[in-house]
Amino acid sequence: MTRKYDAVVVGSGHNGLTCGAYLARAGKNTLVLEQKSYVGGASVTEEFSPGFRASTYSFIMGHLHPKVINELELKRFGLEYYPQPNVFNPTEDDGIIFSKDPVKTQQQIARFSKSDAENYPKFFQRLQSTIEILRMLQMETPINPFRKDLIGLLKSMRFAWKLRNAENEMYNLMRSLSMSAHDYVSQWFENDLVKAKFMFWATIGGNVGPYSPGTAFYLVTHLVGQTGMSFAKGGMGSIAEALKKSGEAHGMEIQCDAWVQEILVRDGRTYGVRLRSGEKIYASRVISNVNVKRTFLDMVERSHLPEDFVDNVKGFRSRGMGFKLLCAVDRLPQYKGFSKEKTGTEYPAYAHICPTPEFLERAFHEAKFGWYSSEPFLSPNVPSYTDKTLAPSGKHVVAFQGGVTPYELKNSDWDKEGPQLVKNAFNVMNRFAPGFSESVLDYKLITPRDIEADINLPGGNSQHGELALDQIFFMRPVPRYADYRSPVKYLYQCGASTHPGGAVSAIPGHNAAREILADWRWKK
Repeated sequence: MTRKYDAVVVGSGHNGLTCGAYLARAGKNTLVLEQKSYVGGASVTEEFSPGFRASTYSFIMGHLHPKVINELELKRFGLEYYPQPNVFNPTEDDGIIFSKDPVKTQQQIARFSKSDAENYPKFFQRLQSTIEILRMLQMETPINPFRKDLIGLLKSMRFAWKLRNAENEMYNLMRSLSMSAHDYVSQWFENDLVKAKFMFWATIGGNVGPYSPGTAFYLVTHLVGQTGMSFAKGGMGSIAEALKKSGEAHGMEIQCDAWVQEILVRDGRTYGVRLRSGEKIYASRVISNVNVKRTFLDMVERSHLPEDFVDNVKGFRSRGMGFKLLCAVDRLPQYKGFSKEKTGTEYPAYAHICPTPEFLERAFHEAKFGWYSSEPFLSPNVPSYTDKTLAPSGKHVVAFQGGVTPYELKNSDWDKEGPQLVKNAFNVMNRFAPGFSESVLDYKLITPRDIEADINLPGGNSQHGELALDQIFFMRPVPRYADYRSPVKYLYQCGASTHPGGAVSAIPGHNAAREILADWRWKK
């Protein structure tokens, strides 16, 4: 039996589900194909030890765009989330709380530096202005500034008009794109703990230390989310489940255990996909949520693609440097520097372990030469402190994001070195939360190579690709095709390889659906 759809979406990561849900709501007969037996991609909740569940890859939903939450009615379809208003940065004998409340944060900073506390409002104002322009840019379809036809010129003019009153904000953004995170925060702060707190954001998803040029952009872009430091009840899989139900309510179909072997192309346009089983599914539009390298180097025959496009795709950098460590524990971590009285917080369920800027930078040094950090920086999160569905009564889940771990090790491999990396992480945690390793009942280590193997993400990069100057906006994923389209007619991209990049924002899926539907109306 021949199957034919208006649209086939390849991959059920959250952006694929978002794009499919929008297309279904627009009346398009849409099928989402997923190679695994369940949906979600990197937005999943899994049992990693009997009775203990955690968000395996992505872990925070602060980037999930409110527009998508509202338009796709995700709360109606079961999405619940709770705020985590504070992040604790411990030292060995003290610690500082950074809160979404700027007044509370300023008071905390004053405990360590009166000067830094006085400068915090200036820093916050500069940061906020840069964040606001980024939030606007996120929702834009990147222009091709060198397109010379009338449509291209009109798009460039419309984009420039939107920015006509954003001169200072654009200057600030340019500074973040070129400055190191260290230099950026040092404009306002002198205390090492205060500096390290903000510099920590520059390490997430990055491949170079926070003293390197361009890392200030990572700092800014990781604070751009509009849902705050929020966590999904039941883990990140509940976001995928709500997106799935939202799409299905409007007729979207999902087929799991369906590995797409080839995107079919004839006469310069796509007409469907071929599954590994041999079945062909026909479609007027094909949208790939898969990483740009997998899409165009593995699924589309090279003869259908321009040579320079293929070269640019090959050059798209997607090396991963971060690891995830999921721990089942029999008690909450107890930070020896934590004080309810000093911090005004009941318990630090979310922390960043990075006491100094040098601590962060040193973690990257060994990775430069093919090894892993002897003292990794860590971001321990205890989701079970609030969400009791994730662990047995009286026990907890501690989920670490950490760095730095290269994809490939020099003269060794992760099967041999994984246990030592875990030991290194536990040693750091024990330094700040004595006895932590003794509380661990079980654990699961996830390296960049594991991420690639499990969810088909080249290099295991959490952003689907580095957020460097040559891989953002109209350069992402490659020049001339940053508008969610491709050299193949009716073949689109909607994954995090596209603008604005990674994190569970659903913006690539939202923006791609908007462009697909616009083309559909235009080409009726």
